[in-house]
Amino acid sequence: MARNKEKTRVTQNRRTPWLADTILNVLLVVLETGALIVRFSNSDLSMFQYYTQCSNLLAAIAGVVCLAANAGKVNAAHAHVLKFCACATQLMTFVVVVFVLVPMINSTGQNGFQYLFLTGVMPVTHLLGPALTILSYLLYEREPLPRLRECILALTPTLTYALVAYTCNYFRVFEGPYPFFLVWNMPFWQTSLWFVVLLAAASALIAILWFVTTRLRTHKR
Repeated sequence: MARNKEKTRVTQNRRTPWLADTILNVLLVVLETGALIVRFSNSDLSMFQYYTQCSNLLAAIAGVVCLAANAGKVNAAHAHVLKFCACATQLMTFVVVVFVLVPMINSTGQNGFQYLFLTGVMPVTHLLGPALTILSYLLYEREPLPRLRECILALTPTLTYALVAYTCNYFRVFEGPYPFFLVWNMPFWQTSLWFVVLLAAASALIAILWFVTTRLRTHKR
């Protein structure tokens, strides 16, 4: 009898993180899908000019893959690497919004925080999406520990987006959508400096994410 009770307790302890992670990923996928549908209905494929939409799409895909991993349909390690990449892009989205876009809007006399965090679907794309992505990863999906190649892989979406955005601005395919992509409005050295700053910021955030993941794993042991 005691052995059966112990087996039941162990099973329940294992199931609790699985259930919590599943709930977080379901919330992530539902909220992100709804927000992306609204964005698409308003601006079609031009929505993907914005890094925010690209990062949130990656987060939604990662959420679906992690749900499949929880169901035993996908390799969990591969799913967690994808979620790590999504975390890196979502963290970049949040940091750029808070430390670049909000101050820029505030400088025009408008309330940048209210506009970027409380308007339309932006509470999801700028706050809830990043929060759910990062929480689900750090709490339940940090195994195996990301290695150097995973960190480089996590930088790839941001680097790819920046190169495409700069190229499209240079050839006037589209303008912006962020001030630091307006290559015709600034000298070459300033464009280069912005590129280096953005790349350095993305790399630093990945390093911070890796450090926190490592510390949590060590603490768990």
